[in-house]
Amino acid sequence: MAGIAEPREFRAHVAPNGIVSILFSDVVDSSPIFERLGDLRAQQIIDAHNAIIRWQVALQQGFEVKTMGDRFMIAFSSAWRALQCAIGIQRAMAEYRDQHRDEPIEVRIGLHIGEAVGESDDFFGKAVILAARIAGLAQGGEILISSTMYDVTASAGSFRFAEAGEVPLKGLSGTHRLYRVNW
Repeated sequence: MAGIAEPREFRAHVAPNGIVSILFSDVVDSSPIFERLGDLRAQQIIDAHNAIIRWQVALQQGFEVKTMGDRFMIAFSSAWRALQCAIGIQRAMAEYRDQHRDEPIEVRIGLHIGEAVGESDDFFGKAVILAARIAGLAQGGEILISSTMYDVTASAGSFRFAEAGEVPLKGLSGTHRLYRVNW
C-alpha cells in the first residue's frame, strides 16, 4: 500500500524538536472472537481490522512502529494527524460493523504526545508508556487522549472533546487528566 513508511523512515515521523505523537489501538475482547468463530474466520476479521488501520495510517502519513496480534503502535510527527487517524479508524470500524453485523469488532484507542527515545525502528520511554496505558483504559469505540495531547490539539478547533477525568495509570505516579474525543 502506498504511503506506509518503511522502517528506515521512522525518524521522519518525529517532529524536528524530538516530539512524537503515539497512538495505540487494540481490538476489544479479541480472544472470544477466536473462540466463537474459530481461528480461520477470526483471523479474517483481524486481517480486515489490520487493513483498516494501515489504510488510515497511510492517509495521515503515520508510521507503523509495531503490531502485536490485534494491537498497533503508530507514530506521527503531527498531533493533528494522529488524532485524525484515530477518528478515521473509529469511523471506518463503525462502517465495518454496519456492514458485518454478525461479526462485531470494536477498537479502543489511546494517544499521547511527548519526547520518546527512538532506537532502530522503535520508540521507548514514558511517552510510549503513557499512550499504552491510556489505550488500555479506553472502551470499545472510544478514543482517549492525554491532557498534553488535548492542549496541543484543542486550539485547532477541528475536534470535539469531553473530559474523562483524573485517573491513575499503572506504574506511573500521580493521576493523569484524560479527555474523550467525540468523533
